[in-house]
Parts: sequence; C-alpha cells; structure tokens
Amino acid sequence: MSDENSTAVADATSDERLAYRGVFQRLLVRPEIGAIIGAIAIWIFFWAVSVPFGTAGGASNILDLSATLGIMAVAVSMLMIGGEFDLSSGAATGALGIATILLVKDTGALGGAGLNMSIAIPLSLALALFIGWFNGTMVERTSLPSFIVTLGTFFILKGAKLGISKLVVDQIQVGRIDEGAGYSFWRKIFASEWQRNDHQFGSRDFFYTLGIVGGFALLVLAVHEYNYARRKVLNNAGAALTAVAFAGGIAGIVILHATDNTGGNYLGGIVIAVSTLVGLFGFGWWRFEPVAQRGNLHIDQQVSKSFGLGLGLVALGAISAVTLDSASSSDFFLLITEQGLRAMLFVGLTSAGITFMIIGVRQASTTNPLTKSTGLAVLATTIAAIAFLVRSESASPKFRGAAFSLLLVGALLALSWAVTSSCFEERRFAHTAADNTGRLLALVGSLMVLGGAVVRLLFTTAAEIERGISPAKFSVRIVWFLSVAGVATWVLGRTKFGSWTFAVGGNKDAARQVGVPAARTKTQLFMIVSSAAWLVGLLLAFRLNTLQSGTGDGLEFEYIIAAVVGGTMLTGGYGSAFGGAIGAVIMAISKAGIPFSGWNSDWRFVFLGGILLLAVIANNFIRDKAEASR
Repeated sequence: MSDENSTAVADATSDERLAYRGVFQRLLVRPEIGAIIGAIAIWIFFWAVSVPFGTAGGASNILDLSATLGIMAVAVSMLMIGGEFDLSSGAATGALGIATILLVKDTGALGGAGLNMSIAIPLSLALALFIGWFNGTMVERTSLPSFIVTLGTFFILKGAKLGISKLVVDQIQVGRIDEGAGYSFWRKIFASEWQRNDHQFGSRDFFYTLGIVGGFALLVLAVHEYNYARRKVLNNAGAALTAVAFAGGIAGIVILHATDNTGGNYLGGIVIAVSTLVGLFGFGWWRFEPVAQRGNLHIDQQVSKSFGLGLGLVALGAISAVTLDSASSSDFFLLITEQGLRAMLFVGLTSAGITFMIIGVRQASTTNPLTKSTGLAVLATTIAAIAFLVRSESASPKFRGAAFSLLLVGALLALSWAVTSSCFEERRFAHTAADNTGRLLALVGSLMVLGGAVVRLLFTTAAEIERGISPAKFSVRIVWFLSVAGVATWVLGRTKFGSWTFAVGGNKDAARQVGVPAARTKTQLFMIVSSAAWLVGLLLAFRLNTLQSGTGDGLEFEYIIAAVVGGTMLTGGYGSAFGGAIGAVIMAISKAGIPFSGWNSDWRFVFLGGILLLAVIANNFIRDKAEASR
C-alpha cells in the first residue's frame, strides 16, 4: 500500500468525534471573513456608482488612505484581542511626529534640538515605547480600566502637543522635518513614491492575465481538493481529459484577445465555458471518488424560503434597474441622484438576493447531492440572468464589459460546482495528503493573483500613455502597511506571544494560572500600539513636512471601528490582525467612494456609522451560522 493510501486510511479511521470541516466552513469561522465579504461588496458598490474605482489611480488613492489607518488598526486589533483599549493612540501619532520634528529642527530662537535624524528617530521610538510601557504598567499596577488610563494619556498628549508647540515655535504648526540632517536618506524609507506612468512594461497584460486566470484556476482546484474525497487509485483518463480541457481554455483566451467583434467574443466565451466544465469534471474523474447515491430532489421549507426570498430580492433589483432612469443626474433624496439610487438599489438588492440563495444552497447540501446540485444550477442561472440584464440595461462600457464578464464567470463556477457536486463524493474525514495539496494550490494561486494585480497596478503600457491615462503613484506607506499587517498576522497565528494574546484577552486569570505572563503580555501590547503610532507619526511628518498640534486627535475611534469591522470583538479574545487591515480598507473605500461618487461628504460619518453596525451584525450572523453547522 502506498504512503498516500496509508494516510487516507489512517485519516478515515481517526476519531469521528473530531468532525471534518469543509473548506467553506473553515473560512466562515475565520474572524475576518465578514470583513473580506464586506470589502468586496462595498468596493463593487462604489465601482458601480463612480468612475475612478477600478482604475490604477483609484486603487492608489484607496491604498494610500488605508496605509496609516491600517497600521494603527492592526496594532489596535492586537491590543483589543488582548482585552484592552488605547484611547491615546490617535493623539500619540501626532505627538510622536511632532517630537521627531522638534528633535531634528535646527537650533535657534524658533528651532529644535538640531539632532541628526539617525539619532532623533531612535529617540522618538524610545519615547513611543515609554508611552506604551506607561499605559500598560498603569493598567496592571492600578487595576484601573484601560479606558480610563489611556483617556488620561490622551489628554496629556493632546495638551503637551499644543503647549510644547506654542512654547518652542510659538505657533500650533510645527515644521519642517526636511531641515534635519540626513533627511534625504530617511525620506526614501518613509516617503518615497513609485510613479506608475514612468514605468512601462510591454508584456504587462500577458503577465496580468496569466496571474489572474492561472491563480484563480489553482484556487478553484484547491477548493476541490479540500472538499471531495480522494480516490484510492487515481484515474489517468481523467488527467488526460483535464489536459485537453486546459488546452481548450487557452485557445478560448486566445480567441478573446484576437477578436474584437461580438461573434468572436461569444465564441471565445463559449470555448472557455465548455473547457472549464469539462476540465473540472476531468479533474474530479481523475482524483475523486464517484458519488455513491445522489438521492431524490427534496426541497424543504428552509431551502424554499431562502431561495424564494433570494429570487424575490433579485426580481426587485431588476425592476429598479428597468424602471429608474439611468441617465438622470437630478437630486432624488439627500443629494443622491436618481442614477445613483438606481445603482444602489440594483447592486444592493441583487447582492442580498444572491446571498440568500447561497444560504439556500448551504441548507440544501445537508439533504443530498442532487438537491444541492439543483440549488447551485438555479443560482448559476440567476447570476447569468443578472449578467445579461446588466448588459442590456447599461450604456457604460465597464458594465457591458467587465461586470458582464465577471458575472458570467460567477455563473460558470456555480454551474461547475453543481456538476462536480452531483458526480463526486464529498469528504467526511480529514485527509492529510489532500489538505497539503489543497494548501499548496491555494498558496501558489493566491500569489499568482496578487502578482498579476501588482503588475497591472505598478506598470503602464505605451498604448495607455497614448490614450492619456491619468497618472497614479504608490507610496512606500503602502509597503509599510502590508508589512505590518503580514508580521502581525504571523505573530498572532504562529508564535507563543500570539497564543498568549488570545489567552489574556479571553480570561486573564485563567491564562495566568497556566503560566502565561499576563501583565507582561498586556504591557507589550500597549507598546506595540505606541510603536505603531510612532511609525504613523513619522509617515505623516515625512509626507506633510509640517504637522498641526491637533494631528491625530479623535482618530482613535476610527482605529477601533476598523478593528471591529475587521471582526475583532470588543470583549477580547477573538479577532485577527488581518481583519483589522481589511477593516481599514473598508473605511478607506468609503472615504474615497463618497467624493468619487459626487455625493455630499458631510454625510460620510453617517455612512461610517452604518458600516460599523452592519459589520458587527454580519460578523455575528456569519459566526453563529458557521458554529451551528459544525
């Protein structure tokens, strides 16, 4: 018996009390999944009602807004997971930025300490660490709530910023950091920028297409590896069929790129669709056990209710798209135009309808494979109908092209899933080899998608330059944001300190009894927040060159909102750093989307408050449903 088959047997005979969770159930119990779904939904919404979304310039604007907010949201998420708050985090960003400027300004009547930046920057970091240590120590030594302690620190920092600014430079505006010795070196670290229009890459679209299409294909295969029971003996005929279908898919893509006429596009689309269906069936025939019993179609009350509600919402969305005027720019309500209301109703109602239908598919999956496959087929048909409605009712090229194509891809995936669900046995037990294969496919696929997107964002082509495409620039602040989010996610998920953080947030006394250094862990979490505030303060100082004494005041609430939107619980012990980063992206999308859409920005806080409430409700709903289905 081969090692792989031995592994399958060992896994299949493992303790049945340790129930196997499928790939979707694993995703749903993740704290950040609600934020990811929300970020996609909000981006689609603003993409539908504004022009800049979907362009490199729009993406650079969103990422830049996300950067400083996201760095703080990640650190605040870690602290909240540890069961504490820091209301001084916003004021600390401005205070530490101002402190750095005063340390490097030239000496004189209205000058500073005149230190070299290589000395001043470590000194300001030491000050940041002291602030975090002070907050953590005060909370632990006095047993006062962190809310009270950090509120006191907030007022101290707020007053110090104003008082020291007036005392040293005799005004509330402190600058300039570019007067410091060593500025040119440190500017590259904290303020360098990538000008997209200065970097042309002739093969960009090839690598973009390869990354996106190939990456998503691998992700789909990874989902299949996680979801279906592997054969004891692989079927090579299925592998041959998969290879033929793969070649057909490449031919379809070539046809799409080689033809601009409608007939050629449809031909390419049909070839890709057929190749996808055949390829996924061949992949399953090659690797997975055939289904033993499909069962009879049985639609219970829960399934019919979910599908009925979903189809009803989709119908209402379609009616709004047909009846409201797509060209009207007159104000309808609260400075929202009729055109904007049409897009809001259509996107909102159809998205909600599709969500209820997906819930119905999940409910149908507990009955038998045939019922689940039927539900998926209905879902696929509905998405395809929405796609053709979008194409017929929209005059915008991005709806008739990009939106139409993406919806058809979604319908194709749902139909493919219906075919494989009716033909192959779903997994009921863990299988180490299959999980390892799925994990590898998912990792490579994600990196390919990310690489394709990065190539598209960072580079332009001669054709785009000739069309007069708007310039876009990407700041090093984005790199800092992604790095901080990645390191924090690794720390929480892979280190002893991360386990301690969840432990002290869930129950500090119990954690202390099992040997967790609770006081030290919480103090270190406060120091992480203050260190993040130092980094953000430097990024702001190098970006603006001059800071106001009120910089950062009040932003601590936005950091907390981003953490909560990202799935972190206010009670501690649950959340993720990655979720905090996604929460920051959601808020950045909202901040950028409101002015991009031409709406009155005075209403932006109403929108942010609504996002907070909806995110908490959605996160709780998803978590409860996932936990109940274990």
